[in-house]
Amino acid sequence: MDLSSDFLFVLCQRGAESALKRMLCRPALGLRSAYQRPGLVTFRSASTVTPATPLHTPLARAFGMSLGSVADLAAAQAVVARLPAPLRLHVVEPEAFRPGEAPPLHAPGALAQHGEQALRAAMPNSFLPGSAAREGELVLSVLVAAGDPIMLGLHVHGAGRSPWPGGGYPYELPPDAPSRAYGKIEEAIAAFQLPVRAGDRALELGAAPGGTAYALLRRGVHVIGVDPGAMAPQVLSFTGPGGAALSHLQISMNATRIEQLPEQLEWLLMDVHLPPQIALRGVRRFASAFRHSLLGAVLTLKLNDWSFVDSLPSFLQQARELGLCDPQARQLPAHRQELCIAGLTALGERRLAKL
Repeated sequence: MDLSSDFLFVLCQRGAESALKRMLCRPALGLRSAYQRPGLVTFRSASTVTPATPLHTPLARAFGMSLGSVADLAAAQAVVARLPAPLRLHVVEPEAFRPGEAPPLHAPGALAQHGEQALRAAMPNSFLPGSAAREGELVLSVLVAAGDPIMLGLHVHGAGRSPWPGGGYPYELPPDAPSRAYGKIEEAIAAFQLPVRAGDRALELGAAPGGTAYALLRRGVHVIGVDPGAMAPQVLSFTGPGGAALSHLQISMNATRIEQLPEQLEWLLMDVHLPPQIALRGVRRFASAFRHSLLGAVLTLKLNDWSFVDSLPSFLQQARELGLCDPQARQLPAHRQELCIAGLTALGERRLAKL
């Protein structure tokens, strides 16, 4: 089978389709939108698409060469039979709701689970065991949604991609996690390969009600949380490995003085309800004050208007000016209309190289 096409598929957050097209449908990229359903957009390319074709947009959860649509799993098997084996299999059910907005009894993933079981049973020699892709593996994406055709795609797994189906990052969410920010920081640590370890100290600007702090405390990271809002009681009272605890400064980011903070911090986190330009300006003095010890930063930006994606090059430049060597932007599964810019300083890169 010829492993080339005129089309590529892109999985994104439900609701981000228009912003994704805004970023990619530009003359210089040679892409035109072709087909769309919630959480999925396909594009026709002016140049040949292969499974190794790169795509640079923070809104893509997963992407690759499109193999087109089929009516059912039996037809999907006929396509798979013509592909090189064994493949890494990713069966994906695009999200029906944004994070935190699903009704209480909603149980996602049943279609994906059924599809994977059926394909593996019918073609046991076509797929590698397990879901986590490894460098250089050919990954088959099978995109299933109730009432829609099955979409098929291929990509070669490599750096900068999630190895998991649909671009996710698995983690265990404690039942008492006070907010989805718990998931945001866990996904960021995995996606950006942040070498966070027990005993580190983190400053979180915009900490309430404490989802991020709770995740870090459970990792043994000491947290100074800055927010005029209240922190969840279970976060305030929690003690993590090595005595990791939260110190809450119940004031705004702008009202916080450097003298109120420890002499050394390894991580800088920000998740405040301000326009991105203002938020990035506000964090500068903290990055400057702790340049001698800072290992990295995770900066969550609110995209109240999707047109903010046009300013992404400027946002990344501002992140470099904070001391981050190669900051990257990504919209992670736990995000809503937001994305994060994260990266390591030279000190952080040295720690990562030793791991």
